[in-house]
Amino acid sequence: MLKEPHFTPERMLAMLGVRPGSLGPCALIPGPRERSQMILSGLENPSKNFSFLDYEMHTGTLNGKRVTVGNGGRYAPDTAITTEILCAGGVESLIRIGSCGSLQEEIRVGDLIIATGALRGEGTTSYYVPKDFSTLSHPDIVRALTEAAKGFKVRYHLGQVYTTDALFQETPELIADLERQKVSGIDMVTSTFLTVAQVRGKKPGAILAVSDECLKGKMGFRDPVFLEAEEKMVAVALKAVDLLG
Repeated sequence: MLKEPHFTPERMLAMLGVRPGSLGPCALIPGPRERSQMILSGLENPSKNFSFLDYEMHTGTLNGKRVTVGNGGRYAPDTAITTEILCAGGVESLIRIGSCGSLQEEIRVGDLIIATGALRGEGTTSYYVPKDFSTLSHPDIVRALTEAAKGFKVRYHLGQVYTTDALFQETPELIADLERQKVSGIDMVTSTFLTVAQVRGKKPGAILAVSDECLKGKMGFRDPVFLEAEEKMVAVALKAVDLLG
């Protein structure tokens, strides 16, 4: 039987002066701070209530509901750290707001993917769960994101996401295999975010803006269509929080 690690998230929070319940029951978690600012503009009276290394979290309200927004990491290990902190700080529903490459012909730059689950190609989650663990989004989060996307009439797709640690090792063989499995997108965060939250008994989900088309080798990070998709994704995520009740 595995023993409890010496530094648990609860102990870390205590050392940093954050107590369970100090964060909102719902959290919207992007990677870059720039995207955090877009989300914060949709909240009322947000204020910073957590800071550690390069990570910050702000909590405000959305139609009376306390919501926390934080830059949650760009890669699997730092995503695990921030997700642990969120879970220990009292967050119950967590929504990742990220980006990904598409793995299906019909999914184009500027579309949104609502993750139903994830395949774990990174190494961090092997410390948490066995190989046969099913990493899934919570159905309540998927339902809220889907309803919000329909309301805004944006192009979206439901599907699994593959998470990798090695951005430049997406070989043609790997891409072809994932395409055959009908995996929708590929990123460097989602499987860790969902897995850690699942293990901690929370309700996670993820919505991703498509920045690249991997089958065509098309890069779209600077494409205005992708920038518009980021704005749509933020609007959908904020509406989903409202729909969660």
